[in-house]
Amino acid sequence: MKTHYEVLGVSPRADLGTIKRAFRQAAKAHHPDLRGGGDAASEHQLKIIILAYKILSDPGLRADYDDDLASERARIRRERWDAVLQFIAATTVLSAILIGIEILLFPSLADWTSRPEATRSVALQPPPQSRSEPLLDAASAAQDATGAVLPASPPVAASSPAPATEATSGERVLPASPTTAAGFVRRGLERSQQGDLDGAIADFDEAIRLAPRNADLYRYRARDLGRRGRWDRAAADYERAIRLDPNNPALLHDRALALQRTGELDEALVDLDRAVRMSFSDAELYSDRGAVWLAKGRYDRALADFNQALKLNPELATAVARRDDALARRHEQQLAGDSDPRQPSPETTGALPADAAPRSAPAAARR
Repeated sequence: MKTHYEVLGVSPRADLGTIKRAFRQAAKAHHPDLRGGGDAASEHQLKIIILAYKILSDPGLRADYDDDLASERARIRRERWDAVLQFIAATTVLSAILIGIEILLFPSLADWTSRPEATRSVALQPPPQSRSEPLLDAASAAQDATGAVLPASPPVAASSPAPATEATSGERVLPASPTTAAGFVRRGLERSQQGDLDGAIADFDEAIRLAPRNADLYRYRARDLGRRGRWDRAAADYERAIRLDPNNPALLHDRALALQRTGELDEALVDLDRAVRMSFSDAELYSDRGAVWLAKGRYDRALADFNQALKLNPELATAVARRDDALARRHEQQLAGDSDPRQPSPETTGALPADAAPRSAPAAARR
């Protein structure tokens, strides 16, 4: 979400005169009357501009808003530092455990430590490093430390060994298992693309265990859980992701689709309404919200959303098909109402008609 300063395009240190000039320019640029009228996106943006000016032009409200911004930035910094410290602590404990295991399994290592230093340096002198050997750069190391996702594998030099090679005895040597969150994510995404959903979910489980405060990891796992038909678990993962990244409209959109599959239509509408407010120029959001209204039998509301989606993207085929379906259902409803005027319509009762279930999903069972 943009701050009020970003909405008006001014610095947080701007004086009142600068804010007024910026407000006039922004309001003029987004006023619906000056843009031909009937532009819902411009009307929404104008409301945001007016709200930003109302707060920034009032010294008391502006001071409170600045305090809120400072608190939010401090919270984000604390969360990042917490993630770094958790990773460092986990790495330290893991290193101590591995050293203990190595000493237990290889007692000769203890004998080596008692040798003279000169003998040790000759006995275990490392081989010279090949220039073609890929190195982990500082950016990748920082991403692993914070649990960030590296969706693409790092480039491998042409002379690097293949993932699986043939040993001298004829046995096939398999690549080592990932040890970092980024490594599990890479393998999980590859397995997901290959259709190995259970393997991908297991890899995302490990990635989340290593980096539990990364919202993307929960989203990846929820996506594959949904593909396996486990919509309740998928919705729970989206809930965790939204707690970590509450201003991400894509997460709200995904959770709404999962809730729709479980029959939680009202909850799905709440998420879609929030997502539309955050990203009001996304045609698919309007189309999917219209599909939920269609499932509830609210055909006028559904048609309004489908029309807005096609206004933003006339090539959106799903919105075209859904609008035609909504028109046909509304026509059938009107014919039924004309033949039996005593029969109330779903529009007035809020009831869900039998033919209003989502066509892309099986009958949903409520939790």
